[in-house]
Amino acid sequence: MMPPSELHGPPLPDSGATLHDVFYQNVVKHPDTVALVSTHQAPTLYGIPSVPLDTDKREAQYLRWTYRDLDRAVQRLITGLQSQGLKRGDPLVIFMPNTAEYVIATWAAYQMDCAYVPINPKGLANAREMRHMLQTAMKGCQSDLMGIIAGTSDMCARIEEYTTGIKCTNILVEGEVDGWTPFKELMERPADMKQSLCRDHVSELADRSIFFTSGTTSLPKGCVMPPAYGFSAALSWRQCSAPMLPGDRVLFTLPNNHGFGWLNIISGFLNGATVVLPGPRFVPEAVIKAIREEQVSHAGLVPTMLHALSNIPLASGKLSSLRRIVMGGSPPTEEVIKICLDALGASGVENLYGMTEGVLVSSGVVSQASDIIKGRDVSIGTPLPGMTVRIYAKDSNVPVATGDAGEIHFASPSLIDGYVGGADKNFYNGDDGRAWFRSGDKAFIGTDNRLYLIGRYKDTIIRGGENIEPTAIEAVLGQIPEINILQPQVVRAPDNIAGEVPIVVVNQEVDEATANSLKDTILAQMGNLYVPAEVISIQALGQDEYPKTMAGKVQKTKLEELVRTYWERQESTGSNGHRIEGPVSGTQVMESLCMAIEKEKGNPIDHSLRMIELGVDSISSIAILKRVQVETGVSLPSSLFFTQATVGAICQQISSVPDAADFLNFTPAMEDATDTCFSVLLQGTPRPGVPSLFCTPPGSGNAFVFKTLPKFANDRAVYSFGSPFLMTKSESTWTVEDTAKIYANTIRSIDPEGPYILCGWSMGTATAYETAYLLHEQGKKVLGIIMLDLALARPPPMLPEASVELFEIMGVFPPIRREGKPDVEIPAFRKKHRVAAYYAKNKYIPRPFDMSDASRPQIFVIWAGHGDHDRMIGAVLEAQELLQKYGPGTDKKINLDWLHVPRDSFDTGGWDEMVGKENVEWDIVEDADHDTLIESEELVILTQGLMEAKIDKWLRGVEVKSNGSG
Repeated sequence: MMPPSELHGPPLPDSGATLHDVFYQNVVKHPDTVALVSTHQAPTLYGIPSVPLDTDKREAQYLRWTYRDLDRAVQRLITGLQSQGLKRGDPLVIFMPNTAEYVIATWAAYQMDCAYVPINPKGLANAREMRHMLQTAMKGCQSDLMGIIAGTSDMCARIEEYTTGIKCTNILVEGEVDGWTPFKELMERPADMKQSLCRDHVSELADRSIFFTSGTTSLPKGCVMPPAYGFSAALSWRQCSAPMLPGDRVLFTLPNNHGFGWLNIISGFLNGATVVLPGPRFVPEAVIKAIREEQVSHAGLVPTMLHALSNIPLASGKLSSLRRIVMGGSPPTEEVIKICLDALGASGVENLYGMTEGVLVSSGVVSQASDIIKGRDVSIGTPLPGMTVRIYAKDSNVPVATGDAGEIHFASPSLIDGYVGGADKNFYNGDDGRAWFRSGDKAFIGTDNRLYLIGRYKDTIIRGGENIEPTAIEAVLGQIPEINILQPQVVRAPDNIAGEVPIVVVNQEVDEATANSLKDTILAQMGNLYVPAEVISIQALGQDEYPKTMAGKVQKTKLEELVRTYWERQESTGSNGHRIEGPVSGTQVMESLCMAIEKEKGNPIDHSLRMIELGVDSISSIAILKRVQVETGVSLPSSLFFTQATVGAICQQISSVPDAADFLNFTPAMEDATDTCFSVLLQGTPRPGVPSLFCTPPGSGNAFVFKTLPKFANDRAVYSFGSPFLMTKSESTWTVEDTAKIYANTIRSIDPEGPYILCGWSMGTATAYETAYLLHEQGKKVLGIIMLDLALARPPPMLPEASVELFEIMGVFPPIRREGKPDVEIPAFRKKHRVAAYYAKNKYIPRPFDMSDASRPQIFVIWAGHGDHDRMIGAVLEAQELLQKYGPGTDKKINLDWLHVPRDSFDTGGWDEMVGKENVEWDIVEDADHDTLIESEELVILTQGLMEAKIDKWLRGVEVKSNGSG
C-alpha cells in the first residue's frame, strides 16, 4: 500500500492552560489595553466607565472597556450566576445577539467550568430542532440544572415551552418577564475578585463548549469542542504574515453560535487584541463605520456580508486599516476576493475551511485571487497547528496519490470525541493510535502541497456515469455579480436517461434570457456535461425562500426534495413530452426535435451551425431522441447529431418527409468537410503563451472519448477534436493527411500563436503526428506529442479488405457502458468511420523531421500493458477466415487474446525514426489494455499522471533553454 497522501500543520504547544487562564493572563499583562468595544451600547453600562477613543476627550461615546474593566464585569456576573444556584458542570445556554452581555457570559461560563452552549435565537421558530438541542445539552452535561440567558423578552415564552420538564434558572437581558431574573440585577452584586486568579489545576469540566452542526441533512449534532480548536486558530493568526497582536482591532459581526464566529472572537481575546462589536447583528453601514472609527485590522466575514458591504459607497475612502479579512462559510470566488482587496481596500485575505467536528484548514493570508483560485479549483490551504489531513479513497482507508481526488480524513487535538449522545462510524482510531474523522468532503492534495476542495460526496451528481460536483458549478456562477445575487443552488433531479441531472435553483423568478445566460456561462466555462437541465426559482417550488438551518445554511437535502417533487410533477403532467394525436408530418417531427434540443441545451438553436457543432454527446442524444419518439412516434438516428450538415439543412430535410412512416429508413443529409472541425474544451482555461493540450480521436472519431481524463494541474486547457469526415460525403475515402490539415487549421483558429502539445490515441497517433508535422512546417512550435498505445504507422505490403462485420468478429466494438443503466451499442456510423480509419492509417506514409532541426518535437509513448493493436492486420485475416467458413451474420469471434493478453516487449514503437532516438521516451500502464487505458476511471488516472509528468518535464526544458539563452 502506498504511503498516505497527507498534510501536517505546525506543532501546537500544550501549555496546560485553559481558555480563561490565557484570558486572565492578558488581563494581568495588558490591563489598560482596550479589550471590548460595543459601538451600540452605553459607555457606562452597569456602572463600568469606558475609555474614550480620542485621548483628548474625557468621555467615551460608546462602550470601550479595557481588559481590567471586562474582567470586573465577568466577576460580577459569576457572583450573580452562583447566587442563582448555577455551578460547575451545569450548561449555560445563551440566546443572545452580539452584545457586551454575550461576551461577559462567555467568559463567566468558562471561569465557572459551566458548559458554554450558544444557540441562535432565530432557531426558536423550529420547535423540533430546538427541543433536540436543549435535550442534547442536558445529556452532554449530565446535570440537574440548566442556566439560560435570553437577549430579549420576546424569546421567553418559547424557551419556557421547549424547557418543560427541565429545571432552569432563567435570566433576561432586555425587558421584564415573570419568572425571569434581570441580567442587570445579577450585575449589581459585588464581585469576588479573588475568583479570577488562575487555578492550580485544570478541571475535566474546564472549557466545555457545546456547538451544534449545521443540520443541513438531519437534526443538528452536538459537538463538545476541545479548547485546542480555539488555541490552534489563535496561534495561527498570531504567527501569520498579518499577525494578530495585542491591541489590534478585531471585528466581530458573525453569528456567535457558529464555530467560525467563535474562533474569531475567542482568538481576539486569546491574543490580547480588541474585539469590536459593530451592533447586535450585521448592518453594513454600522460595520463600515466601526471599521473606520476603530481602525479595525482583522475582520471575519462570510461572502454574503462582503457582497452587502460592497454595495455601500465608501465616500471617505477605502478601509485601508484592514490587514486581513478571514472568510468562511462557503468556498470563496474570485469576485468575493476582489471585493475584499479592491472594493474594500483590505491588504490581505484568508480563506478558512472548517467543520464543527474540529476540522480547520487555512489558505493563509494572500494578496491576490490567483493565490487561492486556480481555474475551477479552490485551494483551502494547509492544516492549522497540531492538525493532520489525509486523503483516502471514498469509504476506505486506502490512500490516494498526490493529485488524485479522495475523501478528507482528519486528526487533531481539536477533533471532538464523537457526537454527544451517540456513536458515529465516521470517527475511528487510526493506525497511528490517533483518533480520526472521515469528513465526507471530496478533495485532493496538489503538487503545491495544498489542499483543494471539490465538494461533498453525498452531493455529487452522477449524470450518465460522469461525476458532477454542485460546488464547482456554484463557484463558477458565484463569479458573476448579476447571477451571484440570485444565490444559485445546484441540486440533482432524477432523469430516465442520464440517471441524474443538475438543476439550478435561484432565489427569485427569472426571465428566459437570464436563465439562458446562466446556462451559457456554465457551457462556456465548464462544458456541456455541467449545463443544468433547468433553472427553477424557489417560488416555483412553493417556497418564499430557501429552507435553511438555524446557522443560516441552505438545507440542500430539503431543497432537493422540493426539486424532486416539482420535477416528477412536471414529468407526470407531460411538460417534458406529450404524444401528438393523429397523423404526424415531417414538420411536426422537425419542431419536436428543435424543442427537444433547445430544452436539453438550454438555449435557442443557431440554424447556421453544423449539427456536430451543437456538442450533443451520446447521453444527451438519447434524451433528445427519446423525447421526439414519445411525442411523434418517430425514431430518428443518433447519427444526425454528428453530420457536418447545418441545423437548418437537417430541419429542412426532416420537414420535407411527407409521412411518419417514411422515417423508417431516414438517413441524415451529409456535406463535404470544411476547413475546420468540431472541437470541445474538455477542461481548463486557455491562456496566452500557456500550451494547451490538443487531443486527436481514435478511429471512432468521437470528440468526447477524452472526457475521462482527470483535471490537469495549473488549470491547463485540454481540447478534443471530432473527426471532420464523420457523417460526410467523404466518410469512407478520407486520409490522414486530409484530417491533419483540418486539425492544424482548427488548432490555429483556437490558438494562433502556440506553442502546442498534441496527444493521439490509437488511430489518433497518426493524425497527431501529421498535424504536428504540418504545424512545424507552418512555423509553429510543437513542444511534444503524446502517443497512446500505437506504434508508427507503416503501410503493409498487402492490405486485407475490412468491413464492419469483420470488425464485429474481431471484437473491436464493445458496448458503451453506463453506470446503473443498460449498455448501449456503438452507433453504426461510428463503426463505419472506424473501418475507414483502418484504411487511412494503413495507407499513411509519415515524413520524418529534419534531425538537424533542434525545434523538432519530443514524443512520449504510453503503452497499455495488455493487448497489441499493432496486430490489427493479422486479426483481420483471422476474421476473414471465420466469415468464409461460417458465412455472413455469424456470431463467431476470433480469439480475443490479442486485445487483452499481457505484452512481453516494449520500445519506442518506431517513433524514433521520425524525431530521433534522443527525442522519444516511453512508459507503461501495466494493468491497462488498449481501451481501458483511457476508458477506465481507475486506470486513466495513471495515464493522465504519466502525461502530466511528461508535459511538466517538457515545459521545464523550455524554461531552462530560455534562461540559458537570456
